[in-house]
Amino acid sequence: MNRSTPTLADVVAKAGALPSAPWLLPKLMELLANADSAADHVETLIRMDAGLATGTLRLANSAYFTNAMPCDTLSDAIMRLGFREIYRLASTKIASGWLNAPVEGYGWEPGDLYRHSLTVAVAGDLLAKETGAVEPEIAYTAGLLHDIGKLALAYGCGPQFEAIRQYQSKEHCPWRAAEQQVLGFDHTDVSEMLLTTWKFPKSLQQVVKFYPRPSAGAPEYAMLVTHVHAAKHLALCLGTGVGEDGFQSEVEEDSLRSSGLDPEALERLLPAVHEISSKLLHSQAAA
Repeated sequence: MNRSTPTLADVVAKAGALPSAPWLLPKLMELLANADSAADHVETLIRMDAGLATGTLRLANSAYFTNAMPCDTLSDAIMRLGFREIYRLASTKIASGWLNAPVEGYGWEPGDLYRHSLTVAVAGDLLAKETGAVEPEIAYTAGLLHDIGKLALAYGCGPQFEAIRQYQSKEHCPWRAAEQQVLGFDHTDVSEMLLTTWKFPKSLQQVVKFYPRPSAGAPEYAMLVTHVHAAKHLALCLGTGVGEDGFQSEVEEDSLRSSGLDPEALERLLPAVHEISSKLLHSQAAA
């Protein structure tokens, strides 16, 4: 690393210039995790994001509720949808504003990071429902956020990406190892610092830091981290929104098997992950 290379703190600070940082999400997560949360408290937070408020009303008035009276207010929409559906809508809407920001790096086409992250979220949700070992809503949100530091890294370290690319090609190492060699830190370090700065719960900080290598994280969060590790594997198999780094990712088969998520069993979920994520992406594109 030379003097012109940004530091980890520089990258995180510069990320503040990107639009739609998901600072609202941990506040909403805290309310929605509490069954006693009053609907008016949830409504107050939702009103702070115009896109989320609009999406809440649109969903409550969608064809899914064919026999229901129209919802004219956020209060009615929140009561109709319920906290779990609001949670999923919020995490998707808030994360999409960040993950769709246009930047160069990782060989992305516009929207690739969001498409890939949504696929990981869907896979995490399905895996959680399959195993019953973690909350599906948390696995979904963790999947959405798992690569959030990549956007900040691409934004803050664009000139260094060619050196990263060359090092990875020469050494045939995981892309994350090339980031470490060139920058002195990698995208998981950026993700962890961002989520710490935004006051996300420790569980999600652990996911974004250790999802490539679950065995290195804290044991109390290992099951959630391993579910996201497995979900990432499924999304990479489908190839949705995968950048040039994607196929140099690590897979810890021992961690997967010890959590009941062996690669052979995961293959059975691929058709469902593809179907659900494709429908979500299509519906959002048409909205």
